[in-house]
Parts: sequence; C-alpha cells; structure tokens
Amino acid sequence: MPAKLALLCPREDARHLGAVLATANRELVVVTATDAAGLERTVAEAGGVDRIVAFRTNSIVPAALLRRVSGPSYNFHPGPPGYPGRHPFAFALYDGAAQYGVTAHEMTQRVDAGPIVGALSFPLPELPEADWLIDRTYTALIQLFVMLAPQLALTDKPLPHTALAWDQSRRCTRKALDALRALPPDIGSEEMERRIRALRSVRYEGIRPCLTLHGRRFVLEED
Repeated sequence: MPAKLALLCPREDARHLGAVLATANRELVVVTATDAAGLERTVAEAGGVDRIVAFRTNSIVPAALLRRVSGPSYNFHPGPPGYPGRHPFAFALYDGAAQYGVTAHEMTQRVDAGPIVGALSFPLPELPEADWLIDRTYTALIQLFVMLAPQLALTDKPLPHTALAWDQSRRCTRKALDALRALPPDIGSEEMERRIRALRSVRYEGIRPCLTLHGRRFVLEED
C-alpha cells in the first residue's frame, strides 16, 4: 500500500507543494486540508496517514491527531528559531532584527517547540517594510520545503535533527502582541513609529495599534 501524507496549508499552496512531493516520491499519496477541522476529516477519509506536514498555517494540529501518526510530523514556521510562536514578523520588526529566516521542525503538543530539522536565514535591510519581509519569508519557506521534500516524501524515515534550538525567551504570543499594540498615553514619537511599523505586518488580520484614554479606546487607521 502506498504511503500517505497529509498536507495542511493554504488552498493556493496545495497544488504546488503536492507536485514537489510527488516529484520526490511518485508513489506517495498526498491529501490536503486548509484548517485543523478539515485535516481531521481528511485523515479519517484517507483511512489514516503516515505523516502530516503543515506549511504557512495558523491552524494547530491536535496532539491526539499527531499521536495517531506512526512517525514524526513536521511544520514550516515563518520565522527563525529566535522567534517561535504566532506573528513573528511583528516582533522581529519591532526588535530591529538584522537577520530573519524560516524553520522546519517536528510537531509536538507545544507549538513551535519540537526538534528543528532545517532552517534558512537571510539578512534584513535597515527598516524593512512589513510587506517586503512577508514576501521574502514566503520565498524562503518555499526554498526550505523544496530542500527537505525528498526526505519528507519518504514517510518511513524521520528527518535528522539539527543542532539548532528554539529561543523560548522571545516567544511570540497573542498576549505579547496585545501589549505591543496598546499604546501608552505618554508614548514618545520614536516608540510609536516603531510599534506602527511592526504592526503593519498584522494589519491584514485587523490588528492595529490602539490607545485607551479616559475610558475610550481609539484605534489607529492608516491610509
């Protein structure tokens, strides 16, 4: 019976990533889903899978589903090991990071904490725009996926671990993001511009800087 791999990714990526995996292993059966609920259904309809690969998704694969897969499953994280968690773009932009990158790792019950199996990094220009960083990161994610596809497509062999480790001290959480977007009333102009630049990376989700003053909440709108 041919090996089966479930690919959790945005709809627009599924065909291309599936083709990359099929080129690496023509006997591999690839099924796809766009969210965690769809993944559960897809795996059940396939009668189980041998590996799950998540790519550019905010969906979290349930630990119970990971346990039903015989070997390790993998996630492609749109940030370097120094920025685990959600919305790493915003925190890297806020920090003024000189380097950024992407990470592939084993999925575990805790998000962005499993052993790292691959990573790519690239330098950042001074004060990069959020849209530029997102586009450059997506290109790096594709590059890393293509590099690891021959190993991912062989579902009976775990990918070797690297010596890289996550920096959990800079974990990107929604709580930390909310703190970043909450502008204090006495904020200086430099700090305000720094936060606005960082939060441009999440404006597509409707997350914008805000100020609470005299019990009223004001949300910053940009042209």
